[in-house]
Amino acid sequence: MDSKASIAVTPPPPTPRLEPVRSAVGITPAARDEIEQLWGSVFFSAEHKAPRSVIVTGAEPDEGATEVAAALALVGASARHGHRVALVDFNLREPMVASLMGVPESPGVRDALASGELIGGTNVVLQEGQLTVVPAGRPDGHASAAVDPERVQRLIQHLLSYHDHVIVDAPSVNRNSTVQALAALTDGVLLVARQSVTRREALAEAKKRIELAQGKLIGLVLNMRKFPVPGFLYRRM
Repeated sequence: MDSKASIAVTPPPPTPRLEPVRSAVGITPAARDEIEQLWGSVFFSAEHKAPRSVIVTGAEPDEGATEVAAALALVGASARHGHRVALVDFNLREPMVASLMGVPESPGVRDALASGELIGGTNVVLQEGQLTVVPAGRPDGHASAAVDPERVQRLIQHLLSYHDHVIVDAPSVNRNSTVQALAALTDGVLLVARQSVTRREALAEAKKRIELAQGKLIGLVLNMRKFPVPGFLYRRM
């Protein structure tokens, strides 16, 4: 397929193609208030227009960006808020969303961008509310096509047609060009830093890369400040 070819966008079926997955993933009570506050700061801040599509990334690897993205998606899709939220894994080299959320790894982003067929994702039934999870998909050698701006924009717009918010989990800014390819195609970038680990120089470099890509940095999450991010999520036994 020509790397510049566009994706044929077709409406998804009334119900997801995959059977709904009942997930046991949740947020620890101690961390829920923190995530609720973060949701309000990102999506209901008086300082900026409420974004519909947000990238969550770190300056460097292992900042906890995936857990923050998943926690935000869980809170937004909860019965309390009732938003239609899609959590999308664009960390194509080291995807974590499928295993974290307990959903099949494919079909996902790679499959959609390589085949030209946009999927609805996996409908995850939570104890409260529902969430659409679009994993990275099965590796197929089409990683270069996955960050083609035209294809990515069509995928994001397709998801926005059926969701209130799209939250994109992306690899670290300073180690991967994916965020730079996506930044201008979304409403904003949320940068995750790890206290006492992330260097100021790394944050400055990440900010510079986002701005050079014409992205909008809408916030900084200081991880490991009070509650460790991995503790945001747990599986109910």
